[in-house]
Amino acid sequence: MTAAEETEVRRDKVVFITNFFDSDDQKRAVVGFLTLATMANVDKSAAGRIQVLEFCPPALPVALRYHATSNPKGARCDVYDHTVNAYGRDPKTGFARRPLDNVGVQYGLRALNAGSISKEQFLDLNERTGGFDNDGNVVSSRSEGDLAAIRAAYRTGRLTSGGGGLASTPIIDYRNYLDDQEDGDVHLRYQSFSLRERLVKANGRADNHVMLVEDRRGGSSASPVFREALGQMDRWLTTLSEDTSSNPQIVKIVRAKPADLTDACWSRDQTPQKIAEKQTRDTSTRCGELYPTASFPREIAGAAVAGDIIKCQLKPIQLSDYQVTFTSDEMARLRKMFSGGVCDWTKPGVEQQRLRGTWLTIGVNGT
Repeated sequence: MTAAEETEVRRDKVVFITNFFDSDDQKRAVVGFLTLATMANVDKSAAGRIQVLEFCPPALPVALRYHATSNPKGARCDVYDHTVNAYGRDPKTGFARRPLDNVGVQYGLRALNAGSISKEQFLDLNERTGGFDNDGNVVSSRSEGDLAAIRAAYRTGRLTSGGGGLASTPIIDYRNYLDDQEDGDVHLRYQSFSLRERLVKANGRADNHVMLVEDRRGGSSASPVFREALGQMDRWLTTLSEDTSSNPQIVKIVRAKPADLTDACWSRDQTPQKIAEKQTRDTSTRCGELYPTASFPREIAGAAVAGDIIKCQLKPIQLSDYQVTFTSDEMARLRKMFSGGVCDWTKPGVEQQRLRGTWLTIGVNGT
């Protein structure tokens, strides 16, 4: 996932979730990450992008920066105002529209159903989970995304769709594994599976996508695996350029792919050995055992690994969704906190739609 805006789909509420559990195992069960350090890393390096002053460059004088009261027309350094031409401006505030939304999201649902957290913890978490205001400050109410911003996010590729140019592009998804890094990281392996699922959803296939993963010793041009991947991509593109047939582009891409370029991982010993096997999240496979793929908050809340829903459609609370039995008082609490309903992850997101096109020129207000 490359767009900074996309981080909010899966990370927007880590700053809340980590406040409700004393047990590290319970925290991991609710957010899905492999290590607790990743939660802190996400909060610092990703969630901060929605805050209006967090990433202002030192070269920007403080006097020119936004302040809610003393300088309301000052420079805003959040990711949305940075991309205001795509999102458009809210006529009421003059600031960039924001797509952030977590209405109806049942944080920790799968952890509850797995018995990892209690009913009280699940209810307390969701009762007290709030959202962000337009300046990125924590507020008690949940975030409601601006529908025009959500529509623009999909139409202009702020959220990678898997369609558009990716539908006709050779892709080598090279990754040096950082999920278990001691100080955490925001670049996680499930993102590779998320992209593959988006490709399948958009195109019905993903055989133009190859996953390669090695341990953290990689990640630079000094890596033999990385250099080999570059060489394979050169061969792939060269062969593709020589195909002058009238076949569909995806057919030509798959035909041009080098025969020895397949999903693979490398062992984590002193002399890494290539293990060629289809990459899955199944830990019973050799690569799955070496490089376990954790989850993320919205998947634990019931979303699919594609992670491509910014604002979910809502449905009435259904008792069949829970592997626990709520008392009448607990059900009253649940209905009160989700008075409009809960996320129906089986349906497309609100305003979810295909890209407007590729190589877009975006003017004022996303036009």
